[in-house]
Amino acid sequence: MPTDLLRWFTLGCGARLAVERMPGTRSAAAAVMLPVGTAGDPDGDAGEGESTVLAELILRGAGGISSRDYSDAFDALGAQRHGAAAVHHLSLSTLCMGERLPEALRLLSLAVLRPNLDPDGLDAVRAIALQSLAGLKDEPQHLAGVALRRRAMPAPFNRSGYGTEVGLNALTAEGIRAAWHRRARPDGTVIGIAGDVHPERVRDLLERLFEGWSGTSEEPRETAAAERGRHLVRIDTQQTHIAIGLDAPPDGGPDSYAHRVAIRVLGGATSSRLFTEVREKRGLCYSVGASSALGRDRGLVQIYAGSTHERAPRTLECILQELERFERGISEDEFRDALVGAKAGLVMSGESSSARAAAIASQLWRIGRPMDLAESAAEFERLTLSGVNDSIARDMGAAWRSARTQVTVAPDEIR
Repeated sequence: MPTDLLRWFTLGCGARLAVERMPGTRSAAAAVMLPVGTAGDPDGDAGEGESTVLAELILRGAGGISSRDYSDAFDALGAQRHGAAAVHHLSLSTLCMGERLPEALRLLSLAVLRPNLDPDGLDAVRAIALQSLAGLKDEPQHLAGVALRRRAMPAPFNRSGYGTEVGLNALTAEGIRAAWHRRARPDGTVIGIAGDVHPERVRDLLERLFEGWSGTSEEPRETAAAERGRHLVRIDTQQTHIAIGLDAPPDGGPDSYAHRVAIRVLGGATSSRLFTEVREKRGLCYSVGASSALGRDRGLVQIYAGSTHERAPRTLECILQELERFERGISEDEFRDALVGAKAGLVMSGESSSARAAAIASQLWRIGRPMDLAESAAEFERLTLSGVNDSIARDMGAAWRSARTQVTVAPDEIR
């Protein structure tokens, strides 16, 4: 339910807004999530990477204001700003003192409604994107994660945002401009604002700023099932990098909080099973862990380990053994420690207006409403050891393991 501190609205244009007042905080942050994510890019060489280029280009001038003057306007407010593309959305964000947020929001609204998208800027942004794509081979750990997502998730939700060389070079100024005005629509946009703000005043301001904005952006649909299986990315590396992907539930589902606790026990902390058994006890690798990303419709557990070529086979074997042992459940001590860690993370995120703005915007899209910290903590408090173990037994058994995706980045396959 809405509270005096956290409220959410649907603006007249159709965009959804969540606003959280954080007493005692002098800063304010905004996250504008537009339906211009990588999953909606043109396919492959037709222009994959379009949303990432837009994320960089969109803050280079708007409303007829030059790129330099636009940047100076944010700097004069002492406001940070950032653009980034993810699978479903392109996010524009800002952080400043609370009394300066209205002007920062005005500047962001210009980027949404009237971006310059100068042709000269496209060439510079394209060059940056091509350098990032080429540089992946120099970051094998990151490359393993990108390759894992490409094979573990269904198309087009398996894209990384790096695009392809041909696809990036296929982008034109006219095409980029048309894509923005076709895709950046209020129906599908979510906005999160947190900090030294008043919810109703923020709502009224955004109603004025986005007056006249209209339209719907077509939501991407699954076009191909996940490839899964075992894959080798063969490059000359000093270490062997192993990435394993497993299914995770959607956020807001009945097992989402139990899943979070379970994955924390498996590999989410230095006291986790993977860290303890694979690294600390056996010294098989220099890095190992597990994380889980829960989306609106599907999620992905990612396990990563970096090891020497010689110890990689034993590293993989030990990880798989721990996954099999995990099916039998977790202990009372592990359950308690994971709950403490999860709630501590909530407390720390609650001290950052940027983190809260991003969180409530994301929740508004993923589960249909934002949650304050007390409600999120209460969801963890409702968990029981038997309930978490039932979830593990039901969803993390032999079928879960057999459907895994494995990517190895190394000179040769693990034998």
